[in-house]
Amino acid sequence: MDKLGLLKRWRCPCASRGDGPESLGLARQLGVPPLVAHLLRRRGYVDAARARAFLEPSLRDQCDPAELPGASAAAERLAQAVRCGEPIVIYGDYDVDGITATAILWHTLRLAGAKVSSYTPHRIDEGYGLNTRAIGSLARDHRVIVSVDCGITAVEPARAAGVAGADLIITDHHRFDPDRLPEAYALVHPRLPGSAYPFPDLCGAGVAFKLAWLFAKTHFRCERVPEEFRALLLDLLSYVALGTIADVVPLCDENRAMTVYGLGQVKRTRFAGLNALIDAAGLRDEKIDCYHVGFVLAPRLNAAGRMGHAAQAIELLTTEDPEEATRLARFLTRQNQERRATEQRVFDHARQMILEAGFDHPEHRAIVLGHEGWHPGVLGIVAARLVEAFARPVVLLHYDDGLAHGSARSIPVLSIHEALGHCAGHLSSFGGHAMAAGLRLPIAHVDRFREDLARFAAERLGPADLNHVLDIDAECTLDDVDPLTFAQIHRLAPFGAGNPAPVLCAQGVQLHGLPQRVGPAGKHLRLIVRQNDRLASAVGFGLGHLAEKLTPGAAWDVAFEPRISTWQNQRRAEMNLKDLRRSG
Repeated sequence: MDKLGLLKRWRCPCASRGDGPESLGLARQLGVPPLVAHLLRRRGYVDAARARAFLEPSLRDQCDPAELPGASAAAERLAQAVRCGEPIVIYGDYDVDGITATAILWHTLRLAGAKVSSYTPHRIDEGYGLNTRAIGSLARDHRVIVSVDCGITAVEPARAAGVAGADLIITDHHRFDPDRLPEAYALVHPRLPGSAYPFPDLCGAGVAFKLAWLFAKTHFRCERVPEEFRALLLDLLSYVALGTIADVVPLCDENRAMTVYGLGQVKRTRFAGLNALIDAAGLRDEKIDCYHVGFVLAPRLNAAGRMGHAAQAIELLTTEDPEEATRLARFLTRQNQERRATEQRVFDHARQMILEAGFDHPEHRAIVLGHEGWHPGVLGIVAARLVEAFARPVVLLHYDDGLAHGSARSIPVLSIHEALGHCAGHLSSFGGHAMAAGLRLPIAHVDRFREDLARFAAERLGPADLNHVLDIDAECTLDDVDPLTFAQIHRLAPFGAGNPAPVLCAQGVQLHGLPQRVGPAGKHLRLIVRQNDRLASAVGFGLGHLAEKLTPGAAWDVAFEPRISTWQNQRRAEMNLKDLRRSG
């Protein structure tokens, strides 16, 4: 155990507890502790007006949906379809963002009296996005097709829709080639060339919500929609929150306001499916936050698309029958249990293969593995877990009938999309972004692909890059570990992409008593630490294996996230341990 920490390499800030003049001045203007002002400044909120807007997000500050490129034309066409009784089909992606986006438009159009249905492709049989065969089939019975969370690169499917005489409205938020945009009735996307939309980082559910809002205003030809529609739109923010958190888009600006409101709406929702999902997950008595969405609710919705077909998740979020909602929620919970077991089997097998092949050694800076027995629906999740375990890019492939297809995940300092582009000569197809991608290739090309990817990674990654970096936001003392201070820090929530949970560091603390292994099979670590006369409780989830390595009496630096726990109606400040290192 050296100064780099037991688990990660630490990157510490220059300033410490917020006692610099800028943080002290901001703290006085906002009426918050200096530590909170320091955390705001670390996130770029250096003046009081912007910092206050961040701490007190409001739906009144939402951008006008009419500014969203293509939204006005799309809203007019949907309103026309409703007036004329034309059938509309929503074509959505199979992940949580696509599922919630589909449900948002479905509920809105249904309340307006539309003839609306939905279509979701099969993850394994059809793959991501619009496909020409499905579009051709849908166009036979629908004059209007609306994509959500996909389609911005679907040049051929869009052409097929046009040939079939259907009006295709594409709503999306993903990256695209500006020189190869599909020809459609309307493209609704915040980043289109020439866009003046103020906030480019909406997810698919956010884009769908903006279109739903504008459709309602267009349908009724008024700025303030009838109360029934207004109530529906506010309730639909619960779905926007689910999609925004699950799709890991930045939790700032519009996304932050919609997520804050949506999280508050989740347990007050009138949607039978969401209520059933909350009950099936055992969250009825919890204050639902980003953790519950990201690690409890979203996996249940995702499980449908990973283990079977996402249509069942769409049914759950659109049904009005409480009994059917309960049945579907329990079914998705069982599928999620199956997904977890399958994921763990693949993870254990892949990890064993990595260790046996020596791919964990520093000279191997990218990992490519494949097996015919791996379920393709869990490869992305397992690849992400292996990146966390081994701190290098990972590609996992499923072998079937001469073809390999799978998922890739990477570390921040190397774009996996760029890496796959370098190896494109071996691939049948690929797509994605810097941190995640999908790919297909002949099994016969896998070895040469592995060699090329390894060379690319070796040229761009040094030994230091193969260590996860833990960013420390601020130094503190155990005097700061109290419920009032932590409650002020949690005003920065919800935490996620673009607004990570703050990590604090207390230096030179000592163990008070022996470390304890707690939880199932002693998986977690519990410590009592002391600094001068102050004691504090720390819990390290998944760190139980460190208990025997920690020496009482020695001085330690501890990195942690501030956490408030409730026990017997008493609120306590607790340190959510992220790493330790010997002090000095």
